[in-house]
Amino acid sequence: MSIYLDWAATAVPDPNIIKASSDCAIRTFGNPSSVHQTGQQANAVLEECRIRCAAALGVKKEEVFFTSSGTESDNIVLLSLLRKPSRGTVLVSAIEHPAVLEPAAVLAENGYKAAYLMPGADGIIKPSTLEKALTPDTKLVTVMAVNNETGAIQPVHELAAAVHNFAQHCGHKIHFHCDAVQGTGKVKLNFADPNIHSWAISGHKIRGPRGAGILVLKNTIQTMVRGGGQENGIRPGTENTAAIYGMTLALEKALADLDKNSAHAYHLMDTLLNKIATNNSYQIIPENRKPGDKNYSPYVLSLAAVPIPAEVLARTLDDKGICVGTGSACSNRKKGQSKTLTAMGVADNISFSRIRVSTGSTTTEEEIEQFIKTLDQESGILRKALR
Repeated sequence: MSIYLDWAATAVPDPNIIKASSDCAIRTFGNPSSVHQTGQQANAVLEECRIRCAAALGVKKEEVFFTSSGTESDNIVLLSLLRKPSRGTVLVSAIEHPAVLEPAAVLAENGYKAAYLMPGADGIIKPSTLEKALTPDTKLVTVMAVNNETGAIQPVHELAAAVHNFAQHCGHKIHFHCDAVQGTGKVKLNFADPNIHSWAISGHKIRGPRGAGILVLKNTIQTMVRGGGQENGIRPGTENTAAIYGMTLALEKALADLDKNSAHAYHLMDTLLNKIATNNSYQIIPENRKPGDKNYSPYVLSLAAVPIPAEVLARTLDDKGICVGTGSACSNRKKGQSKTLTAMGVADNISFSRIRVSTGSTTTEEEIEQFIKTLDQESGILRKALR
């Protein structure tokens, strides 16, 4: 039996939720846009999911749009700027997931100025950094809720308030977007915050099925993709009713169990950090992170066993039945250093050796203990081999 410590890449699916989603796929297979009875049954499920997701998030049902993923939700918002008649500046935190960095690069290729907000050595974007970067031609600001590599929790509500105050002074609107894929169901977020105009959420990060995401959108935008007009034209294409149903169940459960699961996660993380602190063979990233630190998600930790290459250590651990990550699962097949760690000023040799350990609600203390034991053994062997 393997020990799975890569929940930040994808969560272990909840068997009951996956079964419910599968049953929905068989029972409610109609196209929600069809006018016949089978289609309308599917549409009824879809709209019930919209109401339930809105209630769980504390937003209006008219603000909930179903997508295929967090990545699609991010892209819908950012690329909508290409429909604007005039260009301007987009402010992007330098620690964003590729789901945001890549469309931001597309904007830069098409006349926008993309300016990047640099974090401190702790991996956190400071409101003062944002305030200095805002300009009268700023069109959009995007900062993630929780960094997927370090677990650093970003002060998105403070940042959004700073943007709102600046926009009022300038007399024009600035869209604030938040990628909440690693934060939803893990840390407390106020999705009803009027200063945050859109949020991206992913179903498979909260133990639901893949192929379903949410875009919480409070402003009307003109999107780039055109089709049959589903989701009020924001995301055209036949909705994945079954996956959306499973995601709805997963979202409700994740938010209802947030406090209980968070307490469990902090216990596991403190166990991990305390054990690592007894062995100076490892570098915690960021190095100032300590047990119980509420500035970081208790579900994600980056550490390095210099000079062992991250991929070598990850593969060695995998041979021993332990799954860890080496960064963003969506980009770790691409060569090069982590943009997040580079932005934080982490030395190249540390970044080169960094692995990511991420836990979930079913992770046990025994698994953490076994991970540490195996990590010590295997890293010791690898270091000797590299001498």
